Amino acid sequence: MAINRDKILEYLFYLLSLSFFIGKSYKAVTGVIVLVFLIDVIVKRRWDVFNDPIFIALACWCSYIFSSALWAVNPYSAMRSALQVFLWCLLYVAIKSTFINKAYIDRYIRVQMIVILFIVANALIQFIIGFNLLGTPIQASRVTDLIGHNRVFAYVFPLWIGFFGALLALKGQRTKEYLLYGVVLMGMLLTMPLSGARGPLLLLAIFLPLIAWVSPYRKWAFMALGSFLVISAVVVSMTPQLQARILTLAHPFEDQKHTRVSIWLTAFEEFKDNPILGVGFKNFRDRQFEYYKDSFESHEINPKTGEGQFHAHSPWMDILAEQGLVGIAFALFLLFTIAKIVYRSGPVVLIGSMGVWYSFSLLNSGFSLSSGTWSFFMILSISVFVMIFNYQKAYLQEKRPS
Repeated sequence: MAINRDKILEYLFYLLSLSFFIGKSYKAVTGVIVLVFLIDVIVKRRWDVFNDPIFIALACWCSYIFSSALWAVNPYSAMRSALQVFLWCLLYVAIKSTFINKAYIDRYIRVQMIVILFIVANALIQFIIGFNLLGTPIQASRVTDLIGHNRVFAYVFPLWIGFFGALLALKGQRTKEYLLYGVVLMGMLLTMPLSGARGPLLLLAIFLPLIAWVSPYRKWAFMALGSFLVISAVVVSMTPQLQARILTLAHPFEDQKHTRVSIWLTAFEEFKDNPILGVGFKNFRDRQFEYYKDSFESHEINPKTGEGQFHAHSPWMDILAEQGLVGIAFALFLLFTIAKIVYRSGPVVLIGSMGVWYSFSLLNSGFSLSSGTWSFFMILSISVFVMIFNYQKAYLQEKRPS
């Protein structure tokens, strides 16, 4: 009996959605997905799947960061990390070339809703009784992943909020579908403050009113948005730890003066000394003591004790320090390509692109292209964006009179 690689890929993508919340198992699942996908491409000779402007831009960028090993003090780290980012780019191609059929995407959406509602239920149970269904205890009044003390909500949920927000803005669907999408969206929005995530708040303040305005059920959408704000305010008011985290947004730079800001200053010093090519991919950590100044007053970088940071804790400062202006040019070209697609596609795809603008912005100091974990979600945001673009195109073709 012939092996159905399409079905294998489909179930692997379902598994990938759940693996985000189980440690770093998503990396292993991604490796298997890419392997099966490449075998399928070779067997069927589907070389055209690589003829994609976004993938070409990403591949050229990966070639550059791989070549930065030539001037990096730690060339092995640069090459290994560049290959890992390229693996995430191959996942993008697998998603982009797989999720083109509306029926296929519809099945994925149904499974995704089940996964998200399960994660949300676990988070609510953990917040209420102190541990989730798998026995993982709450940490400092902030909900965690299914297993362990990590929190990927701030990395994953903004992507899916944009995705389901775009589905809510897509006109002509059944009322039941809008209701389900709304429940999933509200569940994610309620979980975000419980996790203590602050980064997505500004972007949500922009996109949530847009989602409500574009929705066919505008009045109900704004009522749901108002209910969410009231519930969030009540939850935060009852949780001192969450209040403390939210209050830091009043003076963000002062609050981060001895942590993130001092790291950014160190990264900028690296850029000033190497403005064109940078110090080499994933080499911020290897050069930080060389460029750190005592006047930065960092609590996280100390040349005397050897305490330092692995990354610049900002996608743009990370690129400036390690890749220079050449890296910035690659990043801007990539975002320009995505913005052009958004401009031509309308508000649904604009909402679906929310995760891209979030992961490539300064709103979450965790994102960094040189981190294997954080770069994964940066590339995944592009994959989710392309999925909603494909879905809208397939949906409109189906609705078009023959």
